[in-house]
Amino acid sequence: LGACDPSNLNNTMTESSTTTTGGGLKGFLKRTGQVVHSTSTVVLGMGQQALNWTYKWGGSTAFVVATTSVLVFMPLLFEIGREAEMLEMEKLQANDLKSKGYTDRQLREMGFSDLVVFTPSVAGMGTTATAGSK
Repeated sequence: LGACDPSNLNNTMTESSTTTTGGGLKGFLKRTGQVVHSTSTVVLGMGQQALNWTYKWGGSTAFVVATTSVLVFMPLLFEIGREAEMLEMEKLQANDLKSKGYTDRQLREMGFSDLVVFTPSVAGMGTTATAGSK
């Protein structure tokens, strides 16, 4: 990991600046190329270390979040589904009793919820509110 050490970058830059590779534009470009190469080696090494750290800890964190959400939310989803089935069964029973002549009041007295007894309709809600306010 010597290439990833920031002090190595300083050493490389110092060495390349003190080395006489010739003057003029050709020497300048050669020294600049060496500095860019050594800098990119250090940056890539640091990036690889950061990627390894992220992979190690990110994978562990993702596993904890996924298992926790499964343990917390799956029972909740099962309960919501079961409650929807129960409401559907109650609606069928209420409709059966309504067809036999029972009134909404009698169904509420039997313990049926208002969601089952009164089937809300989107069009009926607006007309009921305006008719009740008159």
